[in-house]
Amino acid sequence: MTPPPDPSEHAGTEPRSEKTYDRPHIPAQRSTEPDTSAGPSGPTGTDQPPGPADRPPPADTGTPSPAEADAPRRSIRLEAPGTGVRDTWRAMGPGIAAAMTGIGASHIMHGPTAGAQYGYVLLWVIPFAYLLKYCAFEFAHRYTLVRGESIMEAYERTGKGRGNWPLWYLGFQSLANTFGIAGRALGAAAMLWAAFPFLPLTAWAVLVLLSSVAVLWAGKYKALELAVKIAIIVFAACVLLAFVLQSPPPGEYLTRLAPTLPPVGALLLFGAMWGYFPTTVEVAPMQSNWAVDKKSGMVRVRELEREGYRVDLAPNYLRNHLKLFKRDMNISYVISMITGMAFLIVGAVVLNPRGIVPESSEMGLTIASIYTETFGVWIFPVIIAGGVAALWSTVFTYFDGQARIFEEVCVRLHRAWDTPGIRAFIYRGFQILWVVAGTAIIFGLPEPILVVQIASFLALLFSPVLYWLNIKAIKDNFTSEDAPFLPSRFMFAWAWTGVAGLLGISCYILYLEYLQPLFG
Repeated sequence: MTPPPDPSEHAGTEPRSEKTYDRPHIPAQRSTEPDTSAGPSGPTGTDQPPGPADRPPPADTGTPSPAEADAPRRSIRLEAPGTGVRDTWRAMGPGIAAAMTGIGASHIMHGPTAGAQYGYVLLWVIPFAYLLKYCAFEFAHRYTLVRGESIMEAYERTGKGRGNWPLWYLGFQSLANTFGIAGRALGAAAMLWAAFPFLPLTAWAVLVLLSSVAVLWAGKYKALELAVKIAIIVFAACVLLAFVLQSPPPGEYLTRLAPTLPPVGALLLFGAMWGYFPTTVEVAPMQSNWAVDKKSGMVRVRELEREGYRVDLAPNYLRNHLKLFKRDMNISYVISMITGMAFLIVGAVVLNPRGIVPESSEMGLTIASIYTETFGVWIFPVIIAGGVAALWSTVFTYFDGQARIFEEVCVRLHRAWDTPGIRAFIYRGFQILWVVAGTAIIFGLPEPILVVQIASFLALLFSPVLYWLNIKAIKDNFTSEDAPFLPSRFMFAWAWTGVAGLLGISCYILYLEYLQPLFG
C-alpha cells in the first residue's frame, strides 16, 4: 500500500508541537485584490511534506477576537488539479510505486507457501481479501482529503467520555505488532542468507532492524529510495513474467476462485492470508497520517486558514482530488492483487509437485529456486535483491508508520507530552523498543514463515475494530458541507460487509483452532 511520503523528513528533525506548522510555498494563484496591509506577499517555505505525523488542531479554533475579526485577511486561490489522461498518468506514478512497495511478507512469504503446500486451494482468499478490505483504506484516505485532518482525530472523538478506548486499542495493537516487524525482518534475512550465508539468519535479521532505524534517524532514505523501487519493480516484473511462462491453462486455477473451506492443517495460514493481503488494516491510519504530511486535498486548505488566509477554492478542487486518488488507488490495488495471485500460482506450479515448502533459513533459497528454474541461474541476484528490497522497505515503512501512530496515541492520551522534545523521545523510543523486542523474538523463534503467520493472524484479529472505526469516522464527522463527498450507500454496505466478513473469519478460526479443542 501507500508508502510514507518521506520518513527521513521526520527522522532528521525534532517533531513539532501542534502549534507550529510548515508554511507551504503557494504558487502565483492569489486573488487579484490589492492588499497593502498584508505585509509579506504570501507564505514562505517549501512544498516538502512535514516531518512528524503532525496532529492539526480541530478546524474550529474558537471565536476570533474583535481585532482579529477586523484585520484584513490575505486571499489565496487554489486551483483544481486536472483529470485528463496526462494528469491521471502523473497521479498514477506514486500509485504504481505504492503497489510495488506493497509487495512484502504477504506476497513473498504467504503466496508461495500457500501454493507450495495446497496448490490452488487458497487462491480465492487473495481477491476476496482485497475486496473485503478495500473500503477500510478508501474511507481513511477519503476522510483526510475531505476533512483536512488525520483520521486519528475521529478516533479520539469516538473515545471521548468512553475512556479513550480507540487510542488504547491502537497503542496495544502497535505493541503487539512487534511479531510483525520481527517476521518481516526474518523474511528479509532469509533472502540475504540465501546469497550471503557467512552470517547466521538471526544476525541478518537483527541487521535488518538496525539498518531500518539507522536510515530513519540519519534521514538518508532518499539516497536509497530509487534503488529500492527499481529493485522491487524488476522483481515484480520477473514474478509476472514467470507466471506467464509457467502458468497452467486458466481453467485449472480460475475454478479455484469460488470460496471453499480451508484444508485440514491450513487454519493458521488461512488466517494469515486474510490478515496480510493486501496489507494490514492498521495501515489505513498510517496512510491518513501520511496524507496529512503531503497536505492532500483539504489538509492544505485547513492549514492556510489557520495561518489567517482566506482560501478561494476553484470549482471541483476537492472532487478532482478525490477522482485522482480513486484512480490511483484502484490501479495500484489491482496491480498488487494480480501480483499476489501470481506468486501463489507460480509456487503451486513449481514447488507443489515436488513437495517443497519455503521454511526456516532455506526460505529465501526455495523462493529463489522458483525463478532460477524458469529463467536460469543468472536471475538469482535479481530475485534476491528484489526480495530483500521489498521486505526491507516494508520493515522500514512500519518502523516509521507505527511509531507515528504510537506517538500520536501517547500525546493524545496525555496532552502535557505534546511538545517537540517528548514527541521525538516517544517516536524514537518506540523504535528502540521494537528493536529490542523484535530481536528477542528473532532469537527465540527463528522461523520466518511461522513468525509472519502469527503476526498476520494477530493483524486479522485487530482488523474488524479498526475497520469499524473508519466507518464511524465518516458517518459521524462529515458535515452538511461534506455531504457531496460521502461514500454511496453501496459503499457503506460494502464496508459493513467487510467488517462482518473479517469478524466472521476471525471467529471461525478462533473456534476451530482454540475453542473446539478446548471443549471438544
